[in-house]
Amino acid sequence: MNESLNQILEKLESNYKHYKNAKVKIAITGQSGNGKSSIINALFEKKMAEVGSTETTMEIKSYIHNGTELFDLPGCGTPNFPKDNYVDKCELRTYDAAIIVTANRFLENDLWLIEEMSRLGKPVYVVRSKMDEAVRNEKRDNNLTEQDVFQKVLLDLEVNLKSVPVKGIYLISSVERNKWDFNKLFEDIANNLSDMQKKRFYSDVAILNETALQKKREIAIDIINYRAIVAAINGVNPIPGVDVAVDVAILLNLSKEIQDIYGLNEEHAKSLEKRIGDSIVITKIKNNIASFASKFLIKEGILILLKRFGTSLAAKEVIKYIPFLGQAIAAGIGYKLTRSFGEELLDDAENIARQVLEAGTSSILNHN
Repeated sequence: MNESLNQILEKLESNYKHYKNAKVKIAITGQSGNGKSSIINALFEKKMAEVGSTETTMEIKSYIHNGTELFDLPGCGTPNFPKDNYVDKCELRTYDAAIIVTANRFLENDLWLIEEMSRLGKPVYVVRSKMDEAVRNEKRDNNLTEQDVFQKVLLDLEVNLKSVPVKGIYLISSVERNKWDFNKLFEDIANNLSDMQKKRFYSDVAILNETALQKKREIAIDIINYRAIVAAINGVNPIPGVDVAVDVAILLNLSKEIQDIYGLNEEHAKSLEKRIGDSIVITKIKNNIASFASKFLIKEGILILLKRFGTSLAAKEVIKYIPFLGQAIAAGIGYKLTRSFGEELLDDAENIARQVLEAGTSSILNHN
């Protein structure tokens, strides 16, 4: 029994460590005022990068959440970052992908940079930002429909880019991110990463769409399975009085990981509130996040949940001293306890996350 559990644990632990140690580095570049900072803030659903209409990127800036790091690079050809040493100075060879952003047309230096990144074998995603502004302006000035504007901008970019090799052209708005190509950009970046990088990326970014929500669930299930096996191994450790304390520590760590994957904290709630402006919906989400924290993120809350398994825990303390059979049963109880806790934890986290996703989607529909 011990050997079998340890073999399972070894495999799960190896996958878990590869996931935790995976790194994703994405460069975001373009001229000042093009919306690079807004894209960074939207991907993480919190204000990390300074947003401004003047030159806010005078040096390379890094924004990191766990294993995903976004680099806001100064535009190519600026005085401090001339074209002739831009590749080396910005260390472009070290990135997994590049997003090159414009709010109008691409300049000669932008086109050169796209070609250089492609030559280095890096996937390049070309982004036309601020589409919400473009639609409003074209409707006011030329009485064009949203679809007319989309086609006009896309055709202009295709002509501008000509035969420059890119992964795709994406028309987006960081404000109205559920419209146009923001979700496609996000998914295409993920799909061009390695398997472990993809898991790391989906774990770290915000709840951008239904795909992200599903991927987060898959990652959470893997972590729950890993923690459950750890608990099972602990179940055959014959040290009187240790089990309950160790179980609480395992469950608390598990809760914090799931919270982080889904971004269930006050900072994310504030960012969402600023974006959608619906105080009633936000109040409900904030209350649910507070309830989640009191239930899963403090020792007292976890102990209340463990009382449901009180009989099993008491039996575990006694039967683990029965050779072979007792250890097997104790391990099973530890596994079942953690899985049951993890399933309830995941269901609660996903329910709140879905409220967040629906709130963001509803704000776009109401806005239009």
